[in-house]
Amino acid sequence: APAPGPSLPAPHRIPADEALPAPRTATDLRALVGRRTKAAPLAVALAWQAAITGAPGPDVTDGPSLVAAAGDHLAAPTELAGPGDLLVFDRTDGDAAADLVAVVIARDARGVTEFAYVAGGLVRRGFLDAARPAIRRDAAGATVNTFLRAGKRWPPAGTHYLAGELLAHVSRR
Repeated sequence: APAPGPSLPAPHRIPADEALPAPRTATDLRALVGRRTKAAPLAVALAWQAAITGAPGPDVTDGPSLVAAAGDHLAAPTELAGPGDLLVFDRTDGDAAADLVAVVIARDARGVTEFAYVAGGLVRRGFLDAARPAIRRDAAGATVNTFLRAGKRWPPAGTHYLAGELLAHVSRR
């Protein structure tokens, strides 16, 4: 039998109650993908934003209060977001506004924004292009907009699922 090779990273095997390390760079944030967490998704996104930007975020407990507290920092979903900015999505897990908040990691040469978020107790990575909200992949097959709706209920026909379609606000810091 062949000798076992090096083991691959298994972030899902780290206990969910172990605190997530604070990311300082895009690479640090990408390394968290696949980790399980019991922390509140909004609290995680705000902690990531503070770690990346060095500026404390607002003291809020849910997405609608984040939008209300953002004030002059709030931008339209079509505005370009930079690393450390927050993305606020509507209706990803139900019918509620501002029910998912993600932090921007980077933007590529195609104009696609990469972001990280927590959903279902798992750190995830997604992509979006608000200029092409209904496009899932480009001609080369690269992801343009990630599917965000992961609920188990059966929504009515015509329900939007892609990140670009569900993006409601950009909160800049």
